[in-house]
Amino acid sequence: MLLAAVLVVVLLPATLLALVQSEEPVDAPILVVLTVLFALLHGLSFVAVRRPLIALGTASIVMLALALLPGSDGVPAVMFPSSFAYLLCTSQVAIQRDRRFGIGALVIGVAGAVIIAAIPSPAFDVQMRIGLLVGLIALVCAAWAVGTLQRLRRQQTAEHERTRVQEAIVAERLRINRDLHDVVAHAMTVMIAQAEVGRAYVRDDPDSSAHAMTVVADTGREALRGMRGIIGVDEDAPREPVPDVDTVAADVDGVRSIDTVAQHAEEGERGRLDPAARIALRHAVREALTNAIRHTLPPRRIDVHLQWEPQEVVATVHDDGGAGPATDARGTGIGLIGMAERVRSAGGTMTASAAEGPGWTVRVALPRADAATKEES
Repeated sequence: MLLAAVLVVVLLPATLLALVQSEEPVDAPILVVLTVLFALLHGLSFVAVRRPLIALGTASIVMLALALLPGSDGVPAVMFPSSFAYLLCTSQVAIQRDRRFGIGALVIGVAGAVIIAAIPSPAFDVQMRIGLLVGLIALVCAAWAVGTLQRLRRQQTAEHERTRVQEAIVAERLRINRDLHDVVAHAMTVMIAQAEVGRAYVRDDPDSSAHAMTVVADTGREALRGMRGIIGVDEDAPREPVPDVDTVAADVDGVRSIDTVAQHAEEGERGRLDPAARIALRHAVREALTNAIRHTLPPRRIDVHLQWEPQEVVATVHDDGGAGPATDARGTGIGLIGMAERVRSAGGTMTASAAEGPGWTVRVALPRADAATKEES
């Protein structure tokens, strides 16, 4: 768009001056027609940014008309500076469309160069026509090559971004597996210990044995709710206990400072979350708090709200945008990708978007483990 605007400002006045101030100026009616065609050609260079195929097709017709119309001093109108705007249309097709359309644009441009060089003109002899043909083909090929390189660069960037996202998802899944391993390892330790008690006292103390078996069953159910598949982890990796809901308030307290006002509110009757949901809730809130501080200038305000619904708990983290976006913190999006993957693996949903006013809002909804029990009651 910027290049098209520069060409309008520079080339269109130069073209009109060349038509008017030549030794043999064109007639007024033809000058009006040429002015309209050149203005249309420049307009099509803007259209090419959004509709490259339509712009190239229309611009080719305009260029053909200019090739047939006389300019000044025996030079065809198509040879005046504003015709360079056609190259933008060729370049945009090569950038935005696939290789097939790009080659088609190149063929059209080369065919147009042949037509322009073949049109009789008293200003050009045979040698000048050959040089003109070579020069026009070179310009068309250069515009096509620049567009093709831009398209390849965009494809490489998109592929790199897809790879980066996949790596972030894999890394987050490994962290999820580690957390689930902690849950299951703890549960299995308890179950084994209680099972040994139950087996040892099944005859001497039936009540203690029954209680141990009850603990085994409850612990097993809790572990199954937290496990999401087959898990492989590094046994030497550091372990963290499964957080509870109270850690959300602790994280909010931890970010309070002279630059940051952080508020925490909780509504509804608190229910029970399975281990995976508790881990996802803690990580999502903590990541949202970190992003709010990292990407805004102080002073800032952050509000964390937990709403307990019959089927789920909804956590909303909203910041007011502070004094503006931080200039020295460029996010990669990896944190949001990992957060979304963790929430999804726990059976929840997450949205992150700009708020209606200034600031950013992250909303996480996670299912309650006691939802089925509440429905039955």
